[in-house]
Amino acid sequence: MRAIASCSLVSVAAIALCACSGIGPGNIFPAPLPEAAPPAVDNGDAGDLVNGPGMETGSLTPAICDPASVASFQPAWQAPEAWKQNVCSMTQISGFYTACLTPPISSAACQAFVQANGTCAPCLQSQETAATAAAVVWHEQDRYWTVNVAGCIAQATGDATTAGCGAAYGAAIACRQSSCNACWQAQGSSATFQEFSDCESLAGSTTCQTYAQAVPAKCGTLSNGPASVCMPSSSATAQDAYMLIAPLFCAQ
Repeated sequence: MRAIASCSLVSVAAIALCACSGIGPGNIFPAPLPEAAPPAVDNGDAGDLVNGPGMETGSLTPAICDPASVASFQPAWQAPEAWKQNVCSMTQISGFYTACLTPPISSAACQAFVQANGTCAPCLQSQETAATAAAVVWHEQDRYWTVNVAGCIAQATGDATTAGCGAAYGAAIACRQSSCNACWQAQGSSATFQEFSDCESLAGSTTCQTYAQAVPAKCGTLSNGPASVCMPSSSATAQDAYMLIAPLFCAQ
């Protein structure tokens, strides 16, 4: 398995959405092609709540990985855990990435790290079904993970409520995931992880455009002001994004 290696930032009305991610040990999709390049900056509103090496959007499998209607989608804001919990050393933060997020991921090695770092690990990872979100959130029964940019924004701006900028950002991300869930249901036999990534990019400017446009209306320009500490650069890898945000939540 190959971790998702790049983070794509694309402006929509002077704002960018980014939340880097990777493939988990339960991934049902084959790895992206190693020669693939990051998505172009004009590829939808943000290539990266699932950021992967980019391919032409024409590779999408019709009726499987095209963005689907989100008419029934209702965003459910997962408030972030507290910032500055002072529970992890930088060595532990780096060690978690090595043990749990670096492919090929070994469930046994990750579990050993979690057991040996019982105070630190809960700050670093959580499930999408948990009451609050940690620095890294696991989705689809550990099939992929995302860095909690939305939660970071909520803490940085001092508003972790459903009316805040972080929640608006999180809704835009969650909408894209919902619009492309059929890719996961395809179980890898007729879809790839890259197609899921491409689908999310397209959803941002089509099925989920309303949610994307709500972000600048609520947040202004995220690259300036308090939230800027949460925004990975346009060339950031998933590891870069993790090493930016995980210390804000957990570092001593």
